[in-house]
Amino acid sequence: SDSSTTCGSAGTPNLLIDLNSDNIIEFHSITGQYVYGILGLPLIDAFENKQQWPCEPELRSRWEIVAAVDCTQTPMGVATNTSLVELLVGKGNSDTNPLLRDIIFPISGKSCDISDNITLVEAEIVIGSQCFRRVHPEHMSVYDFTYWTLENTHPGNMIAAMHGHPNPIKKWMDVNASAFLSYPAFDVPNAPNHPISRWDNHSPKFSKLGRYGDTIKFVDLPNEIRLDEVAEHFGVSTELGGTGVIVCGSPFESGNDPSLGKVFDAVTGRDTSWDMWRQREYTWMQVGLTAPDQLRQRVAWAFAQLLVVARGAIGVQSSHSEVFLGYYDILTRNAFGNYRDMLREISYSPMMAENLSFLQSKSAAYMWETQGKISFADENFSREIMQLFSTGLTKLNLDGTPMLDDEGKTMLAYTNDEIMSFARIWTGFDYQQGRGNVEESSWSGNRHDPMKIQPAWRDKFPKTDMTGGYIGDGYPLCVDLPDKMFLSKGATYRLLGASHMPELMEDDSSFKNDLTLRKFVLNSTSALKSKLCNATIDDNCQYENSVTLDDTINCTATECDADTLRVVQVNDGIHYEFVRPPCVEQVFYANAKKVIYKERWADSSCANPLLPYASEACCEGQQDTSAERSTDYLYDQERVLYSTAGLRCEAMGMGSCDFNLIEGIDSYKKGYHWTTDSCNIQVKVNDIGQVALVYKPESYEILHPHVRNDNRNFFKVYWDGDYPKNNDDVTIGNSCGNSTCQSLVTGGCLCDTTITETRVFKEMPSSVEEVLSKLTIGAYDTAAYGEGTYAEAITANGVTAYMTISTGAFDTKTVFEVTDEIGRLHRFKNTKERVRIPGAIEYAFRNAPSFMSVLNTEADARDAYYETEAALDHYFHHDNTAPFIAFRLIQRFTTSNPKPRYVKAVATAFRTGSYDGIGSTEYGDLAATIAAVLLHPEARSVNLDADPFKGNLREPLLRMMALMRGMELQQADQWPVVKMNDLDNKIGQMAHSFPTVFSFMLPEYAPGGRPGDATLVGPETMIMDMPKVVGLLNGMFSLVKYGLSRCHGGFGTEWSRCNEGDFSSATAHLSFSRPFDGATTTVEDHAEDVVSELSTLLTSGRLGAENKQLIKEAYIAKLNDTAAVDPAGSALRFAQQLMLTSPEYHTTNIVHKTGSLREQPEPPQASGTPYKAIVYVMFGGGCDSFNMLVPHTCTGEKDMYNDEYFEIRQEIALEKDSLKVLNGTISNQVCETFGVHPRLESVQQLFNDGDLLFFANTGVLTKETDKENYWRDTETQLFAHNFMQMAAQRIDPLKAEDGTGILGRIRDVLTKQGMSVGAFSLDVNSISLIGEPGVTESPMILSNSGVARFNEVPSSADMDDAIASLNGETEAESGVFAEWYSDVLLKSLSHNQLLYETLAEKTTEVLFPTSHLGRQLGMVAKMIDSRNERGTDADVFFLSTGGWDTHSALLANQENLFANVDASFKAFADEMNAKNVWDNVTLIETSDFARTLTQNGGLGSDHAWGGNYIMMGGSVKGGQIVGTYPDAIKDGSPLNIGRGRLIPTTSWEAVFLPLAEWVGVGVDEKTLNYICPNRHNFPESHFSGMSRGDLFEPA
Repeated sequence: SDSSTTCGSAGTPNLLIDLNSDNIIEFHSITGQYVYGILGLPLIDAFENKQQWPCEPELRSRWEIVAAVDCTQTPMGVATNTSLVELLVGKGNSDTNPLLRDIIFPISGKSCDISDNITLVEAEIVIGSQCFRRVHPEHMSVYDFTYWTLENTHPGNMIAAMHGHPNPIKKWMDVNASAFLSYPAFDVPNAPNHPISRWDNHSPKFSKLGRYGDTIKFVDLPNEIRLDEVAEHFGVSTELGGTGVIVCGSPFESGNDPSLGKVFDAVTGRDTSWDMWRQREYTWMQVGLTAPDQLRQRVAWAFAQLLVVARGAIGVQSSHSEVFLGYYDILTRNAFGNYRDMLREISYSPMMAENLSFLQSKSAAYMWETQGKISFADENFSREIMQLFSTGLTKLNLDGTPMLDDEGKTMLAYTNDEIMSFARIWTGFDYQQGRGNVEESSWSGNRHDPMKIQPAWRDKFPKTDMTGGYIGDGYPLCVDLPDKMFLSKGATYRLLGASHMPELMEDDSSFKNDLTLRKFVLNSTSALKSKLCNATIDDNCQYENSVTLDDTINCTATECDADTLRVVQVNDGIHYEFVRPPCVEQVFYANAKKVIYKERWADSSCANPLLPYASEACCEGQQDTSAERSTDYLYDQERVLYSTAGLRCEAMGMGSCDFNLIEGIDSYKKGYHWTTDSCNIQVKVNDIGQVALVYKPESYEILHPHVRNDNRNFFKVYWDGDYPKNNDDVTIGNSCGNSTCQSLVTGGCLCDTTITETRVFKEMPSSVEEVLSKLTIGAYDTAAYGEGTYAEAITANGVTAYMTISTGAFDTKTVFEVTDEIGRLHRFKNTKERVRIPGAIEYAFRNAPSFMSVLNTEADARDAYYETEAALDHYFHHDNTAPFIAFRLIQRFTTSNPKPRYVKAVATAFRTGSYDGIGSTEYGDLAATIAAVLLHPEARSVNLDADPFKGNLREPLLRMMALMRGMELQQADQWPVVKMNDLDNKIGQMAHSFPTVFSFMLPEYAPGGRPGDATLVGPETMIMDMPKVVGLLNGMFSLVKYGLSRCHGGFGTEWSRCNEGDFSSATAHLSFSRPFDGATTTVEDHAEDVVSELSTLLTSGRLGAENKQLIKEAYIAKLNDTAAVDPAGSALRFAQQLMLTSPEYHTTNIVHKTGSLREQPEPPQASGTPYKAIVYVMFGGGCDSFNMLVPHTCTGEKDMYNDEYFEIRQEIALEKDSLKVLNGTISNQVCETFGVHPRLESVQQLFNDGDLLFFANTGVLTKETDKENYWRDTETQLFAHNFMQMAAQRIDPLKAEDGTGILGRIRDVLTKQGMSVGAFSLDVNSISLIGEPGVTESPMILSNSGVARFNEVPSSADMDDAIASLNGETEAESGVFAEWYSDVLLKSLSHNQLLYETLAEKTTEVLFPTSHLGRQLGMVAKMIDSRNERGTDADVFFLSTGGWDTHSALLANQENLFANVDASFKAFADEMNAKNVWDNVTLIETSDFARTLTQNGGLGSDHAWGGNYIMMGGSVKGGQIVGTYPDAIKDGSPLNIGRGRLIPTTSWEAVFLPLAEWVGVGVDEKTLNYICPNRHNFPESHFSGMSRGDLFEPA
C-alpha cells in the first residue's frame, strides 16, 4: 500500500473543521450529502405565528452580529436591555463565532420588564461598534438536508420532477453552487408562503452540524459525513514522501505464500468481479477440508452458530470477504481459550456492532444536547448479548433445567428494564479509522479493527444489572482511592511516546501544537521516573508499553503537590498517560459545590468536592467577577480537589470565589473551576419510580440539559418501599409524597435529597455468602494505603477483615475480602448509602454507582471502557451463563436433548476451568468445556447410544463435509481452492451466510413425529424440508458420480461432461477407491470389506445389519455387471449414494428396523366443498407498523397526527403530506381518516376497493391487561423475536394444545369434517402449520424458486426402491431422529415427484416481483392453480419475509420493504382475480411485534408489542379498521409501558377465530376452543365487532 495509514490509523479525534461556505460545499463534493446553512426562517411568519420573547426563562435566542451603523436600537425597558446586554457580552467571552451569538435566559439572576413581553420579538441591540440583531433560533444553522431531497419526503420534489424542474432542495447546491438554502416564508415565486410550523415539524429529520461560523469537531459530524475521506481532506496530509511502498500485515494474519500463485482477490473499490464475496465461503471450505487442527475448526463453527453475524446485516456483504473472515478468526483463535476473551472480542467487533446495530449508537443526552432530538439507545445488542450469547431468557439451574417460582412458572433472567439499561452501556462505539493493508474500507468503514469509544456519545447515568444491583457494584468509590493514587500500588501508565496528548482522556486539540504548554515533567530523583524508565545496567531506559506499580512509592518534588496526574514526561520525547484504576461515583453525594466551565455564561454544574474534577479560581474578594489561576499550577488542564483549590488561593493571598471569568489564561486551557457556591442535588421521580438527576446551584447562567429540571434521562433505582407519585401521572397518587416534593406540570415529582451512610456489620460476618448478599460498595486494596491506615487482617468464616488503626472497630471504613465459589476476589466497604427525601423518611432508595461522570469533561473513554468491561463481566459471571453455553455447545456437538447431568458436568467444567485434567482451572475455560462436551459418558458411551431419545439430526453442512473428508476429496491441479455455489439455498447452511442472528435454526425448535411426541427439540430438523432434502442428496449424488461440478444439482461452480465416473473436467472429485481383484479375494468378502469401511467412514459404524446387507447386495449386483466399464467403481459409487440416503448417515441414532416398508400416503381426493385458501405472511423481525397505518385527519378533541404520532415519533415519523390517504370516514376510530405509508399505493387501493382491512393495535395476549399487571398477566416472553414469532404462529399461550399451530389446528378440524386440506410452508418450517399428531399429514415445504427434480439420472433403475427399503419402518426402540428422518425423506421424495409433475405446466398471468416475497407469492399462486390436480378442498400457506428488524435507518429501510410488499401484494391480488379465485383466498399478515414509537440513536426503533396488521381477499369486508387504534400513545398514556411500547387491545384469538369460520370451521364451542384454546380468557366484549359477519362478506 502507498497509504500512510497502512499499518494503523492516523487518528482524527481532535480534528477541527470550520463551518464556512467552502467547507460546506466540500462536504457535498466528498460525500454527496446536501449540507446547507438555513436562511429565511422568520421570527414572525406570514400567518402571524411568533417566537417567544427572548426573556423567557431557559429559552435560547439567537442574535446575528452586524455593524452598529446598520442597526437602530430597539426601544425596551431598562431591566430588559441590561439583562440582554450582559448576557450577550458575557457569552462573547466563550462564544468564538464571529457571526452569531446564542444566549439562554437564566431561571434566576436576570429579569426583564414585563411590558416588553408582547412587543419584544424582533429586536436590535447596539453595543459599542456592534449590533446584535435577533433572528430565528436556527438562522444560519447548518444541517444535512439530504433526507429532504428524496422523492417521497418533500412534496415539491415529485412535482418538480414531473415538470422537468430542478429538485427544489438540491438546486441550491447543484444549480446555484450555494452553501445556503432559503426557507420560503414570504413571497417566493411559484411557492406558497410556508408557516414556521412547517419547519418545526420537519427539522427534526435533519442532522444538525452546528452554526455557520462555528468550529466543530470531526467526531461530532453526522455519520454520513464523518468519513475517512472527509478526515483526510481536512486533516494532516496522508501522502507519502518519495515513492516508497509500505507493506505490513494485520494482527493475527497469516503470511502470504508466493509459491501458491494468485488465488484470491482483494476488494479495492475498482473491482469488476461480481462474486468476490464468495471468496469467504471458499476460504472456509478449504480450511475445513484441509486444516490440521480439525477440532479447533469444528469448535469455531459451533461458536459461529452461537455468536452469529447475519450476512444481510453487513453493508459490504455483497463484496467483501476479509471482514467476515476476520470476525470468524475471533472464534477460531479463542476456541480453546476463555469465553470471556471471545465475548469481549465479538462485542468490540464492528461486524457485530453493525450486525446488531449498536455501531455509532449515541446516548439520549448527547442527541438532545447536540441535535435537540428525543431518542433512546439502540436495544438490539443489549437484548441479544443476553438472550443469545450469555444468559438466555430464563433463569437456569446448573444442570440447565429452568428455575421455577412458587407457582411453578419459569423465572425470567431479565426484563425489558434491564435491556433498556444495558442498551445505554452500548452507546459510544465507533469505527477506528481505516488503514491501507486490508480490503478497501475507507468508503465503507473499518470493519477490521476493534471499535473505539467516543466518550461524548456515551450515556453518563447508572445502569442496573440482571441481579437486582448496578453495573459498578463491587468497585471502589473514586473518593475512597488512596491519596495520590498515581503513586499507589496498582497505578498504571500507558506509553504515549512523543505525543503528550492523552488517549483515554481528552484534552483540547489546541494542546497538540502548543509550544507554551505546561507539562508535568518528572524530577530526576523521582521514584516514578525510575519505574517508567526501567533502566538497564548501562542506565539506558527500556520503556514498556504499560507499567503497573507493584507497590506504593513516595512522592518527589511537585508530585507531592499534585492531586492527580494526566500525562507525565519521563524524558524528552517520552510521555506516559496515567490510567486511574476503575472506580465509580455515587450519583448522589453530600456537600456538592458549584463549578463553572471557563466562564459563567458557558456552563455551570455540581461537583463532588472530594474528587479532583476542577481547577482553582482565586479572587481578591467574594464580589470579584474576575478570577485567576494560581501561578503555581502544575500542568495545563490540571484538576485538583476543592480543598486544594482553596489552599492555592490562600497561598496567593486570595480566596476561592464565585466568578464570571478567568483572567490571564488562554480559553482552551480553561476547564471547570471550583466556586464557593453550594449545589443542591435533586431527584425527579416519574410515574414508575425511575429517577432523573437535577442540579440546582445557588446561582447560574447555564446548565446542561442532562442536569436541568427538564432532564429526560431517567434510570431505575431500588426504592425501599413506595415513592412520591404525581396525582396526574397515576391512578392512585400520593400528591408527590404529601407535597414533600414539587408536583411538576410536565409530570413527575421534583424532590430534594439527603444522603445517609450506615455501617452494615458490627461484627465478623457469618459467611462469604452473607458478605456478598449484603454489601455492594467495593473497596480498593488496603495495601495501597499508607502505613498506619489499616491494622493487620483478621480472618474467620472465609472472610478477611481490615479495620482502620484509628478505630480498631467494625465501622464504615472496614474492608472485607472474600473469594466467591468461582475464584473471584472481592473487596467490600462495610457500608451502605441511602438517598432520602427530606421530610419524608419513608421515601428512600439505594444510592446508585456510575463509572461515567456527569461532568462532560470527566466523562472520558477510560471510564467508558471500564464500564464496558464491567458489563461483560456481569454477563460472563452470571449464574446462567455456564449452563446456557453448555447446553448450546452440547447441541452443536453430540445430542439435541442432553440429560441434566450431562449439562451440569459441562457447566461445571466451564465454571471450574477443568475436566479430567484438561483446562487452565480458570472460570470460562473453553478447552475444559469442550473436553467435557466430547468426553462425558453421555457423549461416548456405546450403551447410551442405544437410547432412542439421544442423538440428533446432523447438520447438512457437516454431512457434506464428512462425505468430502471421508471419501478423500482431491482437487484438480488447476483448482487450488474448493469452490462451491449456493449451498445456503441448496442445503440450508453455509458459513458466512447466516440469515438472521438466530442462525439457521432455533435451539428450541420442536419437530413433529416421534421427536415431537416425546417433547424433544431438534434444531437441525428446522432446515430439513423437501427442497433441502432434494438439494442435499442431488448435490452429494452429483459429487459422487461426476465430481465437483454443476451436473444435475451439483454443488460446483463449473460445468463438466456429466458422464458418471468421468472426473476429467471436474474441479475436484472423491478419490476414495477400492478396486476389486478377483485373484486375491471373493466378491462376497470384497463387498463386505468395502461396505464395512464405508460404514465406518460415513456413519461411524452405526449402519445397521439390515441396511448394511441391502447396500452390500446392491454393491455386488453392480460389481457383477459385466457390461460396466469399471464395475468396482460403479459399485462403489452406487453403494456411496445408497449410504448417503440412510438414516444412520444423516443422524447419530441407532436404527432398529421392522423389515416392513413405510406406507405411502394415498393421493388426496377433494370432497367437492368450495375451495378456500388462507395465506399467512409473517413480516419477520418486527414490522414498525405504526408507520404502516398512521392517523391523518382527526377533528375531535385531539389532533392525533401532530399531538401524538409526530410528537413521539419525531425523526422516524412519516410526513403527513406523503401519506396515502384511505378513502371514506372511519367512524369507529379516534380519527376520521387514516393514511398508509407512501409506498403502499396498492394497499391503499385494495382498502378503498373494499378488499383489505386493518387490525389496529393487535398482538399476543394471554388476557386483557394494563400497565401495572401486564408482566404477570402475560405468559409469552415478550419482546424476543423467536418467542413472539412463535406465539403469533401458535396462538396458544397457555400451551393447551402444545406443539401445534393455528393453521395446523384449523387444518385438523377441516380434515375431521371430511375435507382434503393441503399445508405448505415456503422455504422454512413453521409451527403454524403443525396439527395434532395422526390427524393430518405433515406439512410440505416448498422452495420459492420452484421444484427441482430428485435424482434425475439415477445410477440404477430400482434406486428409489432401494432408498425406500433403507428407510423402512422402525421399531419403538429405534432412534427417534432416525425415524423422523426416514419419514420426512420418503414423504419429501413423494411430494417432490407429485409437485414436480403438477407444477411443471403451471404459469401465472401476472409477472410477480423477483423479491423473496414476490417469488413466494408467485409459488403460492401456482399451488392454488394446481388445487384440482392435487385434490384439495382447502389450503393453508405460511410465508415469511425478513428485513423488518429496523434498529437503524428505519425510514430508508421501510421505503424498500413496503415497496416490495406493495408490489408483491398487488401481483398476488391481480393473479387471483385473473384466475377467478380472489373471493376464495384470504391473506393475513402478522409480525413478531411492532416497534417502539420513540426512535433510538440510529434513527431506528426497537422491539415493542401491539401493532397494526393487514387482512385482504375478495371475501374480506374491507375498507375498515378493526379493533381500536389507541387515542393516546405518548409516554405516560395508559397503554404505553415505556418508549412507546403499546399494550395490544386486540388479541390474535380475535383475529383468527373469524378467519377459521370463513374457511369452513364449525362454530360449536368444542371446535372453537380447539382452534383458540385461550379464547375463554377474554371477556365476550373483547370479540365485539370481530365476528365472521363483521370481517367477511356473506358466503
